[in-house]
Amino acid sequence: MQAQQRIGVRRQVALQADHFYMQAQELGELAATAQTKRAQITGLEGIANSADKTSDIFDFIKLRAARHKEWRERDWGKKLLAVLSTDLRAKKDDICNDLKIEPQTLDSLEVHLLLIREFVRQVAAHYEYAEYDRNGDRI
Repeated sequence: MQAQQRIGVRRQVALQADHFYMQAQELGELAATAQTKRAQITGLEGIANSADKTSDIFDFIKLRAARHKEWRERDWGKKLLAVLSTDLRAKKDDICNDLKIEPQTLDSLEVHLLLIREFVRQVAAHYEYAEYDRNGDRI
């Protein structure tokens, strides 16, 4: 990806992040009410920030949902997976169309990963705040 195109991608991802803020807030609060452990949210952030492919993130969520009842509580793991794999894929397609990035390329994958990272970052922030709001200083 060229430098000029990279700047355009970053800008479009930032604009999209404002649009999915409320959805991230809902999922962050849902994770908190499901009593998801902070370490699991940190793990989610870690895999989102280090993954080279989206399927690594999707598999992480599926494994957590299968192994931890907190991730199944009120379907928050399933809802998170749907947003990342479906909703953000559609946003990725929109960005790629606008910036003339070919679908199914490494550049397209990078756009999707950037969107996922931003969404997960927001979910984690909302989770932390919901935990603080619920428990006060005892986080």
